[in-house]
Amino acid sequence: MQSAVLDAPVTVTPPDDSSGPAHAAAGDGGGARRATHIAMMSVSLGTAGLGGLWQSASATVAAPIGVSDALFVVSGLLWVVLLAQYVRHGGARRRNVLEDLHHPGQGFALAYVPIIGMLATGHFARFGVDGARWFYALFALASAVLAARLLAHWVTGGLGSAPLHPGYLLPVVSGPFIASTTGTAVALPHAASAAFAVGVLYWLAFGTVVLGRLVADGLPAPARPTLTVLTIPPAVGGLAWTAAHGGRVDAVGYGFAGLVLFTVLIVLFLVPHVRQKGFHTGYWVFSFPAAATGNFLVRWLHGAAVPGWQGLTWLVIVLVGGAFLVLYAATVRYAVRAVGRHRAVAGA
Repeated sequence: MQSAVLDAPVTVTPPDDSSGPAHAAAGDGGGARRATHIAMMSVSLGTAGLGGLWQSASATVAAPIGVSDALFVVSGLLWVVLLAQYVRHGGARRRNVLEDLHHPGQGFALAYVPIIGMLATGHFARFGVDGARWFYALFALASAVLAARLLAHWVTGGLGSAPLHPGYLLPVVSGPFIASTTGTAVALPHAASAAFAVGVLYWLAFGTVVLGRLVADGLPAPARPTLTVLTIPPAVGGLAWTAAHGGRVDAVGYGFAGLVLFTVLIVLFLVPHVRQKGFHTGYWVFSFPAAATGNFLVRWLHGAAVPGWQGLTWLVIVLVGGAFLVLYAATVRYAVRAVGRHRAVAGA
């Protein structure tokens, strides 16, 4: 599987080499492998997102919680394997981590690591809140440090000429919202409120900058799939708010629902622009937006008592789950073909 992964990365890079040592780092063997393994964390993140959807389904329409548990176990195993490979190729060295973090095209992807950790912590907190709080503190702190370091680097010109795309919202907006949801899950309401406030502020501030740049300059074709990430902030923000209010949907909850539905409509119109030629593992960038959006819709349909909400909930589960099945099947097929090509080259 590793050989399949190594020819899979799809990253966003600036059009020139003006980004300095961070850009150069990804060009050497170790840097390229580290970048690949961090990019492949999107598979773990998407799987955890699907697990979260099934967890919400188990709480609302009595879907089997075992499906959610299994998905989080798979996500966790992928997380461990990919993180170990990252460390193996130099990820334990501070200099390499900083170079990877400051890479203008893919530095934001390091935020996948603590975010996946927080998602898993929130899910398994039911087995022991006290222990889960320690894991939450670790991952939330790591997420905050990464986000602060990234933002400090970006506002001092660290992005250079790299295109500004919605992927940059993941660490500074989605991370805090997910930290808020997990804080509620481990019964730390004050931490949840603090994280939610951070997410709201930087969603309004940095989200405006990203949207303004998109309107003014657009995105090169390789970066366009990240446009689907626009659905994540309202979805995870809405989940954080709903979780903090015991699943009830109030006026703010309806506001988040409006934002989610309108953003999904925008993304639907963007589909012709984000499609890529042929399958590659970069398609996993679509997975977490789909799972997070589905998760929020399940919670909103239940909390708002929308007429026919149970049938609509299962429709959401089937649509999102079906998309993931197609994605898993395509990924396995891609990996098998990549292994075959690798063996053919090795035997030549």
